[in-house]
Amino acid sequence: MPTAVLPAFGLTIRSEPWNVDVARRVTRAWTRCHCRMSEDRVDAVLIVVSELCTNAVQHSPSESVSVRGWMPACDELRLEVHDGSPSAIPEPQHVGPESESGRGLLLVDLLIAELSGTWGFSEDGTLAWCDLPLAPKEQMPAPLPAHQAPASGFSR
Repeated sequence: MPTAVLPAFGLTIRSEPWNVDVARRVTRAWTRCHCRMSEDRVDAVLIVVSELCTNAVQHSPSESVSVRGWMPACDELRLEVHDGSPSAIPEPQHVGPESESGRGLLLVDLLIAELSGTWGFSEDGTLAWCDLPLAPKEQMPAPLPAHQAPASGFSR
């Protein structure tokens, strides 16, 4: 039986703030058109990608940032932002109301939790990743018990 090829993308952007929008636009097209993710979830994913890319652009000395996405299974996706620059693993910060920045990873943490996903950094701090279900758990159909599984349509 042939296996399905699940959609993936990869791009490298110059490490400049205005290029974060390129990563957002490519991610939007991929999650909507290829992954068939709902618009409200796509919006949340775009904020996550934007914050992770912005973090890499602002805090890495690298000249470029790579963004990849793929579906390890038909109901989930994985996104990675790689800046290639080893660093201490950043933590979400709680900053005061007068601060103009510093909330990005806290926002990522909250959105990933809302999307029922997981996220983190590689041990050397060069890569940020997140794993997300394509749909909320309550919208995913439960698998049928074996005795109720639909017939395959193939006969022996």
